[in-house]
Amino acid sequence: MAEASMAAFGAAIGVAIALAVVAFVLRARGHAQGTHDHTPD
Repeated sequence: MAEASMAAFGAAIGVAIALAVVAFVLRARGHAQGTHDHTPD
């Protein structure tokens, strides 16, 4: 049972890291292109 919980925990961490990397890359691209604006909706 411990193996299954560790696998699920590792998968969750992997997904979280992947989302963080994607968000960071998209933010970096937006800043590089100068398309970001801080105007509220």
